[in-house]
Amino acid sequence: MFDLHKNWMELFFLVLMITGILIALSAPSAFISYIIILISGIFAGRIIYVRKNKIKFPYFMIIAGFVIGYLIGVYYGSREIDILLFGIGAFLGYKLYDNQILKDAGS
Repeated sequence: MFDLHKNWMELFFLVLMITGILIALSAPSAFISYIIILISGIFAGRIIYVRKNKIKFPYFMIIAGFVIGYLIGVYYGSREIDILLFGIGAFLGYKLYDNQILKDAGS
């Protein structure tokens, strides 16, 4: 029997991997694909920033699930550029939140 309490990371990994595939397949051009992965990286940077003093591994795995799914589904553009843009977006997102340039609605 599936126990959500114990297997939530695996479930979200799978769900976001499928979501990544579907989003990548819906991108009509390489430029749109690059914009999507850059914005996804910024969101991932925010998640990493929010979790910086807490447990991180499950969140890294869930983010990796999305990226793996996206790379499987990307049809236009280069996978290497997608990985690079995701990394740049994650770094940028982390720094923007760390320097208080971007803030959460509650802060």
